[in-house]
Amino acid sequence: MEKVYTGKLTYKSNGEDDEILGFVGERDFLADRINSDLEYGRYLYARYYISDEELEKDELQEEFLKTIWGIGEADYGVAYSEITGYLWTDEEIKIGGHDLLTELKSHIGKYLYLEIDFRKKPKP
Repeated sequence: MEKVYTGKLTYKSNGEDDEILGFVGERDFLADRINSDLEYGRYLYARYYISDEELEKDELQEEFLKTIWGIGEADYGVAYSEITGYLWTDEEIKIGGHDLLTELKSHIGKYLYLEIDFRKKPKP
């Protein structure tokens, strides 16, 4: 199952954490979306493009391409206490040991076009 995640990267707020990765104009958080999509498979093959402006996929291929693959890990969760309320937010996106979340956070304000092929087994 291939999924595409696209938009202008920004930090979003959740509770007291103001550096959760998401897209401008969307309510969801990227790690939360990918974590939900892991139901399609934990072997991920990802290709992503970064650009200064929103471009079509064929235009993006001329700009910047990075490919990573491997077993995927994604986590998104919010910790609460009945006494104090919000405590913190956890977010993680790793593919084959590569910290995709940290890489993408270095491109805040730029446009991302991320394709992830989710598989139940590794590619032959």
